[in-house]
Amino acid sequence: MGCAEPAAILLLRGRAAASERFEALIRRHVPDVGVTSDPARALERCLGEAPPVLAVDWSDPTSAAAFCGRVRAQPGGDAVFVLAITERDGDVDGILAAGASDFLLAGGDGAGPRARLSVVRERAARDAASRQALAQTQARLVGAGRMASVGTLAAGVAHEINNPLAFVITNVDAAIRRIGSLDRRNSAARGGPWARSHGDGRAPSSELSDVLSLLEDAREGAERVRLIVRDLHRFSRAEEDRRGLVDPRRVLDSCVHMAMNEIRHRARVVRSFQEVPPVQANEPRLAQVFLNLIVNAAQAIPEGLAEQNEIELSTRCDAEGSVVVEVRDTGAGIAPESLERIFEPFYTSKGAGEGLGLGLAICHSIVTALGGRIEVDSRPGKGSTFRLVLPAAAASEAHASAAPGSCASRWPREDGSLDALAPEAAQRQRVLIIDDEPLLTRAIAGTLEPRHETTATASARDALSRIRAGERYDAILCDLMMPDMTGMDFYTSLAEHAPEQQRRVVFLTGGAFTERSKAFLQQVNARLLLKPFDAATLLSLVDEVVAAR
Repeated sequence: MGCAEPAAILLLRGRAAASERFEALIRRHVPDVGVTSDPARALERCLGEAPPVLAVDWSDPTSAAAFCGRVRAQPGGDAVFVLAITERDGDVDGILAAGASDFLLAGGDGAGPRARLSVVRERAARDAASRQALAQTQARLVGAGRMASVGTLAAGVAHEINNPLAFVITNVDAAIRRIGSLDRRNSAARGGPWARSHGDGRAPSSELSDVLSLLEDAREGAERVRLIVRDLHRFSRAEEDRRGLVDPRRVLDSCVHMAMNEIRHRARVVRSFQEVPPVQANEPRLAQVFLNLIVNAAQAIPEGLAEQNEIELSTRCDAEGSVVVEVRDTGAGIAPESLERIFEPFYTSKGAGEGLGLGLAICHSIVTALGGRIEVDSRPGKGSTFRLVLPAAAASEAHASAAPGSCASRWPREDGSLDALAPEAAQRQRVLIIDDEPLLTRAIAGTLEPRHETTATASARDALSRIRAGERYDAILCDLMMPDMTGMDFYTSLAEHAPEQQRRVVFLTGGAFTERSKAFLQQVNARLLLKPFDAATLLSLVDEVVAAR
């Protein structure tokens, strides 16, 4: 019997003669009926195959009520629609007390039972749909909770990596500069004692060049780690509702870095970026869309044929001036019957356990909320192209964001390096370094010492005491979050004791922003430098603070 069909009813027959009449009654009005006399079998089927309606012969009220209780006691049993069938009005109270969902009085002409069965089936279908919608909502909330937890964890991990990475990069930069300078001096003195070679025939200058090359390789590796951590932090930021001007090309590049483990064995990445204006968007949410599309593109391509396949990322403007971002792959493509449903929540063409079917639905929701649209072109065996059309930010918004003194100028630099160090200041300046990470403090001091006089402390309270005692500094580099006294409290205290020193503060942070710190940074007019930073950026920013007096 096809009990899995939506119209199916499973009848548990009793031993009384009325069971035959009940079965005949149901069969006259329902096209697909399953029948069993075994309660254990009925329980197994209604919990496993889940027919919309389980009809129970209530001719033997004691046995029927006991069976109903067994159904309700099973995991998932409360979702089974139990229809009690009886010929006696007096059974109704006992039926409802036993936990049956509804009852059918089998008697009189056929019109009444027929109408009643129709109502019961419709009600059972509505109940099943409501339970399914509730289960989907619960799954979605669980998924959102997991994503939030992963985001929080990722931000914390990024913060913990940023601190040691900051002094690694700073020290390697310092070592490269010093060895490079020493190597140049040695090269100029080849005719002197430096020209003596070691037993392997290499001059000391050659050895220094080798060490310099090794350090430059280490610096490149550290830079790759920095970019990975930056991208992870960008994706995991909790500022879900904040929007700003976003360059989609930069976000695409970040997402490629994050998804490279999925991509590298499947396809080559091809970038076709035309110049486009920024879009007004929430950067982490836009990154979520891009990352989902790039990972989907990679997973549509089998492993092991990377040279024969490609994922193309492109940006351009359309005739209306909107920004168009495309993610094209040479993968398996999407079947026509799936193409119409891919943006539906919980619809997935992947195998069991490979996804909830929420990714593209969430992408569609995010893009729509930004005032854009998402489209797809696909042919089985020929690959797919997902196209995002986003409104470009107004020219006035882009101009305002770049204006001197605007909020954008206070936020972290992310270019990673400058072509050359800023020229040395004409006069050595006094710089106060406040950070509870001693290795980082030492690295910053080592970078600044050739050009500036530095004072370092691990305590904001100590720094405040120095300033209260009359010490003044041309630049103050202060960690945002510290255990004893935070950089925020230090900054606030300066307003009372030395307001002119507030303008000298540059906050350093590994990126793990609390709600308080996010609100604080929105309110104050202070510079912010994300760890890890390189020597060129640090020196340039100190010069900028000094020049702003």
